[in-house]
Amino acid sequence: MGQTIYGLDMFHCAEVIQDDEESLKYGTPIKIPGAVSIKVDPKSEQTKFWADNGVYDIFNSMGDIDLEAEMADLPLKLQNKIYGHTEENGVSFASAEDKAIHLAFGFRAKKSTGGYRYYWFLKGLPELMAIESKTTEDKADPESAKFKVGFMPLQNPKGKRRWKAQAEDSDTFNGEGWFNQVVYDGSAFATDTKTEAIGLGK
Repeated sequence: MGQTIYGLDMFHCAEVIQDDEESLKYGTPIKIPGAVSIKVDPKSEQTKFWADNGVYDIFNSMGDIDLEAEMADLPLKLQNKIYGHTEENGVSFASAEDKAIHLAFGFRAKKSTGGYRYYWFLKGLPELMAIESKTTEDKADPESAKFKVGFMPLQNPKGKRRWKAQAEDSDTFNGEGWFNQVVYDGSAFATDTKTEAIGLGK
């Protein structure tokens, strides 16, 4: 029986606290309600090696990895954390001195055969968000928020230059705890029985 992927929910993001030669640390994932759509566009660059009057070999190298997530809204409190904005007496201020955090982004999609397929994109830097709105006409036409992030491979040796993690529910995998922590290490899922993940990414 064939399988198709449809639907979308469970947007999560988590701060990349540290990713260098010394350590790899993430913050606790935060759920973002109102998932609408997502597009991930990883690009690769090809170099052709010519010999014997033809293409002898082709080499691929990683290019840009662009993610665009559309959601009902990105709450101001979370915007402040992501973009480094400051809040004073309930007012959020954006400054030229602000620095956005590196973050991981996760979500899941349904499988037609049952269960879900799960994703974590492991390290990215978000672009500033555009603001779009328009007047109300005969009927309400809500405006969604579009969140764009450029992703890159992890730098710490534990991260093994990984940029994405994905898995799906099966007889041997249970994604019940997928969003408890950022999953950059599959050792927590090394089991012979279907069980919930414990100690994700440690």
